Amino acid sequence: MTGKAARCDWKCAPQKKPCDRYKHACAVCRGFVYLYGGRNTTSLRDFWRYHVVRNEWEMLDCSGDGPEELEEHSMVAYKGILCIFGGLVDSAFTQARTPLWIYDIDSARWTECRNVPAETESSAPANRKGHSAVVYGSSMCIYGGYFGIRGISQEFWTFHFDTRQWFCVSTPSDGAGPGPRHGHSAAVYHTGMYLFGGLMGLSEQKDLWKWDFVSSSWSHIRTSQGPPPLVGHASVIFKDTLLIFGGGISNSSPNSDLWKYHFHTHTWK
Repeated sequence: MTGKAARCDWKCAPQKKPCDRYKHACAVCRGFVYLYGGRNTTSLRDFWRYHVVRNEWEMLDCSGDGPEELEEHSMVAYKGILCIFGGLVDSAFTQARTPLWIYDIDSARWTECRNVPAETESSAPANRKGHSAVVYGSSMCIYGGYFGIRGISQEFWTFHFDTRQWFCVSTPSDGAGPGPRHGHSAAVYHTGMYLFGGLMGLSEQKDLWKWDFVSSSWSHIRTSQGPPPLVGHASVIFKDTLLIFGGGISNSSPNSDLWKYHFHTHTWK
């Protein structure tokens, strides 16, 4: 095997399963878990699919128009496609670039969305890491992230799958929102996106925010208990609860705690 495809193989040989990594991205679609990139000793560019029923890993093609080496990127699934955003290695070129790739599961083909030229980069989000990405309706919603030396973002973007267009969501400048952060988590429950924790500057957070898609407004959910400040954790919706796992704070070992927020009682456990 030669060219770009060959670059996917050596870093994770043998090909029976992915090598150890962190800062990768996963998504679930049609009973399979898809995994892309991350970091081992260097940034990775491999693409895997896990068969849940057979308990087997399969290495997929990441050549051609597939993404480059990525870490701290995001991946979501929508109607038979996977959408990967962000995570490019920092450079003067990638800072102004909108890194967005779509993988069609049926045709096994990658498409890089290059619909925004550099001179109009304000109409689409630039490269970033550590942001959150969720799917609501027919859109992917991106919040926050960091730009390297250019700082931390509080931008809120939506990407419409049907039109392949970006839209910048209005975020209040009076502090009525989560503010700039990265390393947080986000998940969608009914008509709300729930955002927890992350890093603001050098300060880890433990706050919980809700974006209401109906009223297009942020609200801070105040509780008397809950998880400690966390960065790099994961969250998922299960039934009527928000589950948060892992994460930690700087210069400390990550934890293995599992927290549950119940939407009906507004309590943590």
